[in-house]
Amino acid sequence: MGNQDICPFYGKNDDYCDVGCEYISPHDVNMIIRYCTGRHIQCSKYLELVDRFHGELPELVKC
Repeated sequence: MGNQDICPFYGKNDDYCDVGCEYISPHDVNMIIRYCTGRHIQCSKYLELVDRFHGELPELVKC
């Protein structure tokens, strides 16, 4: 499998983005397919979280 560009906030916890945490609803599946894998830069939640947690972003990527 090749490298995939996955949102660094995906599946971390509810403090960041709840998509991919615990129960995954049909809406979450749609969001994961549309944004979390490869197009997260277009996601409004991602942009909000980057502004709020910019200093923590490198640590999130390593997880």
